[in-house]
Amino acid sequence: MSSLESDARLLAWWRFEEGAGDVVEDSSGNGHTLRLVGDPAWVRGKPGGAVALNGKDQHLETAGPVLRTDESLSVAAWLRLDRAVVGDYLAFPPGWYALTAVSQPGPAAGSLTHSPFYLGVRARDEDTPEVMKWCLEVAPVDGDPPGPPWPFVWENAFSPGQLDSSVLDRWVFVVGVVDKESLTTHLYLPATGEHGTATLVSHWPFWQADAPLQIGRAYWRNEPVDQWPGSVGPIRLFEGVLTQDDAQRLYREDLGGDEPG
Repeated sequence: MSSLESDARLLAWWRFEEGAGDVVEDSSGNGHTLRLVGDPAWVRGKPGGAVALNGKDQHLETAGPVLRTDESLSVAAWLRLDRAVVGDYLAFPPGWYALTAVSQPGPAAGSLTHSPFYLGVRARDEDTPEVMKWCLEVAPVDGDPPGPPWPFVWENAFSPGQLDSSVLDRWVFVVGVVDKESLTTHLYLPATGEHGTATLVSHWPFWQADAPLQIGRAYWRNEPVDQWPGSVGPIRLFEGVLTQDDAQRLYREDLGGDEPG
């Protein structure tokens, strides 16, 4: 891998080069093998290989947690929303407000398991679910807050641009960053140079999620939700903070001189 501007440390790197079978090996050397659940299909990615998920009962997961979610972290992923699953018009299923590609859930005590972060697509707000954007959402606690005057709310680093049906069947490189030191979260889209950010309140309660990492879904109140209706390609996980320049470097390295598309 090319040198990074930051000192972020690679924890896992799934290239999806196998092309068949029910596991994806970790190219970082750290042994975080992904297991395919529900028999998703192997497809060609950009770059390398990928698997296509049906948005219902297919996902991938590790045997245990990969990220320290109570510290700074970064996720870089090649993602695609597939027309064959979504249909010709990009919209959430009724009652949905998010599609999650990468998360790492609790568990919490009882039945309120969430994730500290959700990388994927989210509605700008619940009143306008048709306004869909790339997003890194972060949650301040596993389980529901105890009620007013709880000082924290979930925060979202949104892409500036709104998504429409032109994104279907197109690979997009998305980088999400949680920066504990600066109390910020960032979303980078290197192909367009877009950058979204959100500021966390002081004393944000960073917490550790100890369940297996999930690719293609999230958890909400101990139930799988936000199933990804499309394909996932190479994914890297880092301890620490990737900069915008780092995101561009990884993007260029992956493309190897190809044009985006």
